[in-house]
Amino acid sequence: MTMRRLSSILLILICFTAVSPLRAQHKDSAGIAVTARARQHSILLRWGMTTSRAWKLGNQYGFQLTRYTVTRDGKLLSSPEAKVLNTQPLRPKPLNEWENIAQHDQYAAIIAQALYGKDFEVGGGGNNGIASIMAQSAEQEQRFSLSLYAADNSFEAAVMAGWGWEDKEARPNEKYLYRVISLAPKDRLTVDSGGVFIGIQDYAPLPVPGDVGAVFGDKQVALSWDYSLLKHYYTSWIVERSKDGGKTFEPARSLPVTNINEKENRPSSRMYFIDSLEDNNTVYQFRVRGISAFGEKGPPSAATTGKGRQVLIYVPNIRSNKISAQGKMTLTWDFETAGNALIKGFALNQAERESGPYKTVVVNITPDKRSLQYDQLLPSNYFTITAVAKEGESTTSFPVLVQPVDSTPPAPPVGLAGTVDSSGVVTLTWKANAEKDMLGYKVFRAGRLNEELSPLVDSIYMKTVYKDTVPIKFLNSKVYYAVAALDKHYNQSGYSAVLELKKPDVIPPTSPVFSAYKVVDGQVQLSWVNSGDEDVAAHLLYRRDRADTSHKWLLLQTFHDGTQYYADRLIEGGQTYTYIMMAKDSSGLESPPTQPITVTIPADPNNISVKALNAYVNRDQRYIELSWKDNNPGINEYQLYKGAGGQPLSLWKIVPVNVKTVVDESVKINTVYEYGVRAVNRNGLSGPLKKIQTNY
Repeated sequence: MTMRRLSSILLILICFTAVSPLRAQHKDSAGIAVTARARQHSILLRWGMTTSRAWKLGNQYGFQLTRYTVTRDGKLLSSPEAKVLNTQPLRPKPLNEWENIAQHDQYAAIIAQALYGKDFEVGGGGNNGIASIMAQSAEQEQRFSLSLYAADNSFEAAVMAGWGWEDKEARPNEKYLYRVISLAPKDRLTVDSGGVFIGIQDYAPLPVPGDVGAVFGDKQVALSWDYSLLKHYYTSWIVERSKDGGKTFEPARSLPVTNINEKENRPSSRMYFIDSLEDNNTVYQFRVRGISAFGEKGPPSAATTGKGRQVLIYVPNIRSNKISAQGKMTLTWDFETAGNALIKGFALNQAERESGPYKTVVVNITPDKRSLQYDQLLPSNYFTITAVAKEGESTTSFPVLVQPVDSTPPAPPVGLAGTVDSSGVVTLTWKANAEKDMLGYKVFRAGRLNEELSPLVDSIYMKTVYKDTVPIKFLNSKVYYAVAALDKHYNQSGYSAVLELKKPDVIPPTSPVFSAYKVVDGQVQLSWVNSGDEDVAAHLLYRRDRADTSHKWLLLQTFHDGTQYYADRLIEGGQTYTYIMMAKDSSGLESPPTQPITVTIPADPNNISVKALNAYVNRDQRYIELSWKDNNPGINEYQLYKGAGGQPLSLWKIVPVNVKTVVDESVKINTVYEYGVRAVNRNGLSGPLKKIQTNY
């Protein structure tokens, strides 16, 4: 490699090189920094000095590498097993041995020049500029820094220089502490040793760079990728690009790039790279690969695709705004005519605050237009005009404030509804007004329908749910509410529709009273006087059979009208029944029960009971057939009862004495049915109810 070629490479490295993991950090004391990487069958080691003086003495006297076996088969050894790996001091190979590797490895050429070159000056820049500035820097510092950077990119060259080692005797079931010491005499310089703890079991493939982003501009692209997560794996990077749809990739630069912004007190989280493009028509793909401290190339990242685009340099500027008496705004703006061909048009953006967020309210404004009218104004408006670029980033004007005069109140609120619980807590709700300049609401209440409404809040209420408390024992049984809306200019709307709410009812209604009863033709005929309260919603009639050992009350009937009579046919001769009634108001409160009435039904002297009752289920033809038997000649008719799904029995049919079979075709699948049959004689007396239950 010629000296001129080497000088050019050195110039590029000086301009773009940052501190690598083993690069010298200017400290007061000298030391050795060691790093290692496990492979599947060996361990790679690299080290470097922290000062240029220690570097020079280390190259002169060499290094000693000692391996301490610390664990074996996952167990800590009682005493580490030490072994010196190098029989001779590790120092740079003689100059004549560098010739072959320097022909194909430019980093080896740099190290050789740093170690043995008579002069280490950067040429090719004349006597002025950066080349002159660099040439005036300390020559030893240049040799030291650039040689370590070159070693980061070529492990083979690092081994040649005595700064690297591959331990091929490492075993996968052991872990080691490697220690590197400088053999320089301590009377010349005290150098702290360095070490690293690692085993083959720590092997992991190099990671794939992620989060690669690209911003394409006019014949250029700015790439960035996540650097903070991978800086412990990679010391430099290769940016590759493709112009054939990703079939082939080539390096975008001849040399790797490193992070020149890395500072110890302010670490950089991303890596940046700018590349020029041949034109704005070719579609490019870019990807990134890392290079480890051992010169290993990691796997490439996912490719990011794009092409150059022309940048819009013209920015619109709002010049004036006027608001008519009808509330319509006329907005005008300036924009260079030369930019018309570069934009699709303009867009108007609106926000309530200068900081936004802004919403685009008018689009597709033609490129040659410089004014528009807009009437959807808020109490306070900030407007911007955006020039929508055909390619690249659009440009937006500075915001301007527009405040119209507002004397129009909002619409009265709608949807007012509410409830009152048993403790007198009122919950009101209503629909939010849709006006853009809404500020809040006022809530009003009155004790009577035609009474003047009084405000319940001194300030403006912002929500659409309001809690109030009313006394429930006052004479008035109802309370009235209304809501009004206010905008940000304190214009108040009219009242909403007045809401009437009934206070909770805590007093049960008065009880009904039985007025008469009699047993006629096998029926118990009951008469009563209904409760006189206005809010009674229903009367409930109950019966209890003395023969029923559970002593439960059976609800016979619920009356929602003014009925005051009921005939109970579902009775049996020789049984005793007790009846009560209760009133229930619209709030669900029940009155105390009436004084009970007990009725004994005379027994049938002829014993007209049904002897047998059978039920036949035909699921194919969907019916249930009932049949029964009896031997009493005095029977006049049969009363049939039916109940479904656990409901009480009710009169279903009355059939003449010559009918002893009935078919029920009104049945549903998976329903339990209960049937009852009893005989009634010529005197109107009825026998006991014969029951049967079946599942269809």
